[in-house]
Amino acid sequence: MKKVLALAVACAFCAGAYADINTYLDCYQADVTPGADTLVPDFNDGTYWTCDLRLIVDGDEAEWMWTSTGAEATIDGGMFFEHPVGGNGPPMAAFVALYPALEYDSFYCAIEGDAANQPPMKVPSFAGDVINEAQFRSATWFDTPPNNGVGDWLLARYTIHDLGDLPIVFNVGGAHTTMGGGGYLYPFDLECVIPEPASLALLGLGLALIRRR
Repeated sequence: MKKVLALAVACAFCAGAYADINTYLDCYQADVTPGADTLVPDFNDGTYWTCDLRLIVDGDEAEWMWTSTGAEATIDGGMFFEHPVGGNGPPMAAFVALYPALEYDSFYCAIEGDAANQPPMKVPSFAGDVINEAQFRSATWFDTPPNNGVGDWLLARYTIHDLGDLPIVFNVGGAHTTMGGGGYLYPFDLECVIPEPASLALLGLGLALIRRR
């Protein structure tokens, strides 16, 4: 997996913090060996971008247990990637071994750390219908204890396929609650902009010049 420095800069303020809860987007370009996934042979062509919705819990929320999250996600300039064998929850490791691009399917979860390193993965339960459209996703989901509270949690993964209309604007907003927070709603409204290739090149040049100085 390659982190994209340009996205890190573009998303410098893609976070919402409340007391000991910090929600943020981690955006990067995934790295899958070309041709390794026969169902998505073009996945490593540079047109797929992944944005993870993550939550850091610390301090007084040590007794945190997952209760629910509602989120709506929209994109302008691309479409959400749905792997042919994927679903609404995290993929099973056995299937990822067969189809490596499945790791970057768009899904919902409540996993401490990185989904790829947490087998067996927790599949959340959903309150109501899950809406999966080309440029819009919406769901309310929850996970039952035991969850150990403090940590860096992966809440959802959104992979975007560039349709050749960069820059792509990705928005995700909603609210989550915690047992330790006494039912308080922690809202979040995050945005990430995936720049066009020329912007990426210029940013890389600028950073290189800064390093040389």
